[in-house]
Amino acid sequence: MTETLGADRLRYAGIDAFDLRGTSAVVVGASEGIGAALAVGLAAAGSAVILGGRSAQKLENTASDVSSAGELLGVHEVDLRSPERIHEFSESVIAMHGCPTILVNSAGYTKTASAFEITSDEWDHIHDVQLRAPFLMSKEFGRAMASLKYGKIINMSSTWAVTVAPLRSAYCAAKAGLSHLTSALAVEWAPHGIRVNAIAPTATRTPSVARRLAEDSSREKYLQNRIPLGRLLLPEELVGAAVFLACRASDYVTGHTLFVDGGWRTAK
Repeated sequence: MTETLGADRLRYAGIDAFDLRGTSAVVVGASEGIGAALAVGLAAAGSAVILGGRSAQKLENTASDVSSAGELLGVHEVDLRSPERIHEFSESVIAMHGCPTILVNSAGYTKTASAFEITSDEWDHIHDVQLRAPFLMSKEFGRAMASLKYGKIINMSSTWAVTVAPLRSAYCAAKAGLSHLTSALAVEWAPHGIRVNAIAPTATRTPSVARRLAEDSSREKYLQNRIPLGRLLLPEELVGAAVFLACRASDYVTGHTLFVDGGWRTAK
């Protein structure tokens, strides 16, 4: 006897499972680059988007693009180096817009320096933004998601979470920690219906990376040679991964780091 798909199973069948209409998404680190691209992409997929970041001017640029692509719910400034500001941000967002369905932790900061030379302040800055802030954001919004028994949290990891290179010890440590934190939170919060995953891009042509490459043309050649697909990733090429992890189609995926790296980590 052939089994018939029931209503619950039909939710996961076909392209409708990727539809984000009826959801809301908080995108932290949306001022430019990857965060901005993901905010626009989630809006285009149907989610109502709330932007968070440190630069009010850059957030307004992203807000304009989000409004053109879909629904913009709000724009909020937040300093991710401050636990107090993160708490105030989450309280304000939930009070004004309700509990989000989706949280994207996409803020970034890096410092390329020798392990002999990097200062404690520089180490702290990298880890405050790359590791502590995603934990605190997830904790704040996770509580609200737990009350609804559903939520999607997406952290922005990196291929440097599983590979290493000179001058990147602090950054590699932070990203490895973030991927491991993603798995730990996924296990702890699964009973609450919260899925926690990460995306790990390779070198991405964000505005900040483009500025650094302009100062050192040999760096881009090195990266192109290291990536089997032969070019840097574009921020908008991460939208598909984010929409997948944010939508119903990935409801059975949690604790996973999805590599979008052009083959970087598997290359010999």
